[in-house]
Amino acid sequence: MTQADRRHDRLAVRLSLIISRLVAGETLNMARLAAEFGVSVRTLRRDFRERLMYLDLEYRRGQCRLRSTGGGVQGELDALTFAHRAGLADIFPGLDRRLAGMLLTAGGMPCLVWQPPQSVSPAISLVFFRLVSAITACQRVLLLAEGERCDGLAPYRLISLDGCWYLTGELNGHITVHPLATIHAVTVLNTTFTPRKRLNQLTIQAGFIRALPHFSCIREVLSQAADNGGLG
Repeated sequence: MTQADRRHDRLAVRLSLIISRLVAGETLNMARLAAEFGVSVRTLRRDFRERLMYLDLEYRRGQCRLRSTGGGVQGELDALTFAHRAGLADIFPGLDRRLAGMLLTAGGMPCLVWQPPQSVSPAISLVFFRLVSAITACQRVLLLAEGERCDGLAPYRLISLDGCWYLTGELNGHITVHPLATIHAVTVLNTTFTPRKRLNQLTIQAGFIRALPHFSCIREVLSQAADNGGLG
């Protein structure tokens, strides 16, 4: 990964965390935020001025917060931001601010994205939240799954397919896939990681996503083939 790629990844993580905190209602202290991300206040102000200019922000005495507008334009922007970050924007043809506003204010249910339902326990909800937090901050995790303990796993992306969620990540240089339903516990570690570009791009390819339910079988076959000296 080039230095420019690493700088871009750090910027993406920084902006994602800032947006999530603002939308959650936090008031951000610019000096403390700059120290947390290891950048100057000047760099942080440039982030806000050039990259977050579409947010309705209020600045006072070195602090910044999102103005409470009760929906409207800000609600539309929040919906668009969420849709793009979750990879849902392409589901709705021509999704823009006007369409987002219409969907937010419409009565009834004008659109329905249907998948077979999956019951979710409170424990799974906590696991999901911790994984999203770790992915956003590029932090490694200790993951306990059925018959597996993955210490130092780098979580890349959570993907929903046919009503089931799958965690994709990297451990010891190899891609890993865990169905969310098989994960018992997640501990977010203090160690960070830089996503490998090749593996990160693999997790958004259609062929890889379609193969998620069969990943453990594919891995086992490849492992046996390697033990037997290859497929030939």
